[in-house]
Amino acid sequence: MPATGYIAKIGLVCFAAVSVAAITPLRRDTPMFTQDEIRAIQAFWGQPGRHGSGFPPSAAQSGPYAPRQTAEGSKWLLDYFKARGNGGKILPTQNPAATTERQAIWDSWIEQRYTWDEWQARIRCWDLNQKETGRALPGPSMPDGQTPAQPGPIPDDLKALAGEPPAFVAAVTPKLYTTDFGDFVHTAGDNVAVRRKYAYYRFPAGIMDAGTPMKGDVKALEPLFAKAGVTDSQLRVMGAVSMLEGGFDSINTYDTGYVSAGFIQFASLSEGAGSLGAVLLEMKQHDPKAFQSDFRRFGLDVTSDGRLVALQLETGEERIGPAANAEIINNRRYASAFVRAGRLSQAFRMAQIRVAVDRYYPADDLVTVTVAGSPQTAKVRDFIKTEAGMATLMDRKVNTGKFGDLVPICESLAADYGLSDIKELAKLEFQIVRAMKYRKDYMDQAYTLTKPRDLGLTRSRGGDGRTPPPGKRGG
Repeated sequence: MPATGYIAKIGLVCFAAVSVAAITPLRRDTPMFTQDEIRAIQAFWGQPGRHGSGFPPSAAQSGPYAPRQTAEGSKWLLDYFKARGNGGKILPTQNPAATTERQAIWDSWIEQRYTWDEWQARIRCWDLNQKETGRALPGPSMPDGQTPAQPGPIPDDLKALAGEPPAFVAAVTPKLYTTDFGDFVHTAGDNVAVRRKYAYYRFPAGIMDAGTPMKGDVKALEPLFAKAGVTDSQLRVMGAVSMLEGGFDSINTYDTGYVSAGFIQFASLSEGAGSLGAVLLEMKQHDPKAFQSDFRRFGLDVTSDGRLVALQLETGEERIGPAANAEIINNRRYASAFVRAGRLSQAFRMAQIRVAVDRYYPADDLVTVTVAGSPQTAKVRDFIKTEAGMATLMDRKVNTGKFGDLVPICESLAADYGLSDIKELAKLEFQIVRAMKYRKDYMDQAYTLTKPRDLGLTRSRGGDGRTPPPGKRGG
């Protein structure tokens, strides 16, 4: 194969797609798009220069191949962590630590196997890149400069628990996709480079763009949030939590969220609906003109019950729910449409804000706690009074859909301090927030949030003197 043939830019791709999975499209009796609209959408995307793909510029010199973690290996890791029992949700930002000596042995073998697979993938990339470029390239090396040893066979008990793992790392050809909307151009790459042993990677065809985080820009956003009905305090909380995610214009189509977009990564999940569907429906209902301009005219829509709809451009078929997920993941121009809307559309931003407050801001959520021997119910705002407390619970809710150990923590504290009313937990907000810390410590001085104080209360004689320790608890 000529050196310039394979690594030269792939021509404009109008309607090509690579299948994520064999998904039977859902059908509706009433189409979302008319035939005239479908023809207009196809004509728009059929214009020269609208969408194209190619290898990164570095491929011309170093070759197109690069080592990447495999989706199959990532899934095996998640299944393993769940099977061994890690005591809670596996955080996307770190791997759960071993809790027994045997787990430590398993983890050590997995680390050796992962490193070996990475080394083999680097050797494979080096060999293939030399063939593609027609030149001698520097030999492969690991980041630490060491040559790893083979790990040996998988321990029998680990194999019985999780099965033989697939290759964790493989040689792939990452590509860049550029979409020109006329008023906005977006470029993003597939085969996203994720951290080592990331357990949620699923779609090599997916892309990622972190967008423009709200960090440092919260003050400038006050008018927009106020227009959406958000108070200054709520804005500070949401700004702190969104620092862990992305901006209004962020997109991620490579992990278990399926299609995730926006400043707190609203996700479609496996059903092709989820909180992202709620955002699109909110926008469509509040500002249909903007929704038409930002989504429908490009081939994206949402059903009345919040399921995503994506037009299959080649056939004109409407893909709904899970099939829409697959279409958006494979047809990167659709992912780029979310980035464009997040960058240019005030209506899309405001829809994100309204759904975030409605779905994730915890102040009005009801919590039932057994206090003084009887169940009592109150709103979160009745005992969580500070912004740091709200941010702690919102971060947990955004990422797990629930409050983790909030109820047992509150019950333990109520017993320890001899409380008789659930609202008295407000006196122990410091202890609650300290015990509920999840991914970040929002009581840290780095966060300009109001924070609870330790009131120095004395435990009652009836209490056992045990306060739940801080740390990472289950989802």
